[in-house]
Amino acid sequence: MLLMDESHSFSDMEVVEKVLSVAHIIYAQCEQVKCCKHQCRRLVYRVHILLRPVEVLRAQPPKQISSQVEETLQQLLETLEKAQELVKKYSQTNWLQKFLKAGDVVEGFGRVNERLGDAAQGLSLLLQAEHKQSFLETFQRDTCSREDSQDTKDDKALWEELLTRSAETKDAVDNVHKDVRHVGTKVEDVGSRVEEVRQMMQKLQDAVMKKDNAVPREEITEIRMEDLTKTSWTFLMESKSHTLYKGEFYKYPVAIKVFKNPVITSTEKVREIFRKEIETMKKFESPNILRMYGICIDERGSSPCFSIVMEYCEKGTLRDVLTRKPQLPWETRIRMALDAARGLYRLHQTGEKSKLHGCINSTKFLVAKGYCVKLSGFELSKTESSIKRSCRKKLMDVPASAYISPLGLASLSHKYDVPSEIYSFGIVLWEIATSKIPFEGCSSQEIYQKVYEQRYQAPVGEDCPSHLRDVINQCRAFEPSQRPSAEEIVDSLIAIYGKINTAS
Repeated sequence: MLLMDESHSFSDMEVVEKVLSVAHIIYAQCEQVKCCKHQCRRLVYRVHILLRPVEVLRAQPPKQISSQVEETLQQLLETLEKAQELVKKYSQTNWLQKFLKAGDVVEGFGRVNERLGDAAQGLSLLLQAEHKQSFLETFQRDTCSREDSQDTKDDKALWEELLTRSAETKDAVDNVHKDVRHVGTKVEDVGSRVEEVRQMMQKLQDAVMKKDNAVPREEITEIRMEDLTKTSWTFLMESKSHTLYKGEFYKYPVAIKVFKNPVITSTEKVREIFRKEIETMKKFESPNILRMYGICIDERGSSPCFSIVMEYCEKGTLRDVLTRKPQLPWETRIRMALDAARGLYRLHQTGEKSKLHGCINSTKFLVAKGYCVKLSGFELSKTESSIKRSCRKKLMDVPASAYISPLGLASLSHKYDVPSEIYSFGIVLWEIATSKIPFEGCSSQEIYQKVYEQRYQAPVGEDCPSHLRDVINQCRAFEPSQRPSAEEIVDSLIAIYGKINTAS
């Protein structure tokens, strides 16, 4: 086995956790890239695929792993650190000059992608034969070369478009430089010109960001019952409409929602609804949106049994975590808030028209290992509503009216829109910061009086970082126009998280 330097002398599980941590940083940096977006997105997708066998390893009981897998993990860690540097390079402000070195771009991504392919071969040892083939297909050399070539062409085309549009900006920059060199007394004039240039540059960067291709998601499909390891099922909870189990799908932990007494017994009708809905679901891909694997229709009995198979989040809902762990460190809380905001941002930014969740609260966010937060509660909603019978919902620990915006409390006819959802998210952020239940013990009438009539905002707490308190209060602003967008919330939380990390 290859020798390791001191900086990488981790134990087996430490390497696994370090790999997952660096991947999380790459996900965050990818959202900030200003150019090479196609190549960065492709890189992130391949990293995302590679993490699956790593998470399989983490889920297993502690044991000595083979020297070949250990060496692969070390090499993967080194490759991810190189990938992190590469993505960071194209998220910095001087990206225009760096992108001019097109040869460096192709060579840099080429080296990293080649090393990721090598890691895939080693990590495939952790997968069963039936899952190994589809995993390795992602990293076939011919396929990767074809994808990388197309990504390079797409980025180049976008760059040429930006060059054409930047002529006016370049002239403005040159004029500003002349003013600075020759007219020292006209400071105010120069400042105005600089601001004009900054705004034009921002518009150019926005043009890049709008071309936001979601990372491809593996096919959401119909799953055979025999592919779900029945002996591994563990009961989690039961409601009037369904029973929830933890199970395994190709040895990977999943949550399986089995419906009781379905409304529709026609399997073909359910399949038709499902096929239509997955076309919409394909647009969503984010580490912070609960992953859907598909539906399972068991037709072996006298009547069909319908199940939905989804990602398993071992820590439960965000509300559960905050109740069980009220003393979480601020670094963890801010990272959880950032994860939640990224999930909401992906939902709002997918498609030309913002998609609304419709029921944002702390039970709609689930928490996986490492306190990674994922938005849930809207995936395959049409398929699910076609199967389950309507029943009176169990009352939440938190009153539903706690998440309703002031104008929504004042009028039932008030339109539910993006600012309304941001207000709800502001309450969730308040919960993350305080671990408390919002308006605990208050009736809906009392909440209306406080929020609408008195314009009351529950205090966040003196120990809360001031910048985080500002974001929470902005989200809970009485006037809808004063609330930030999900994108602005993500940007603010990234800055706050960076400061916390630097300070620690």
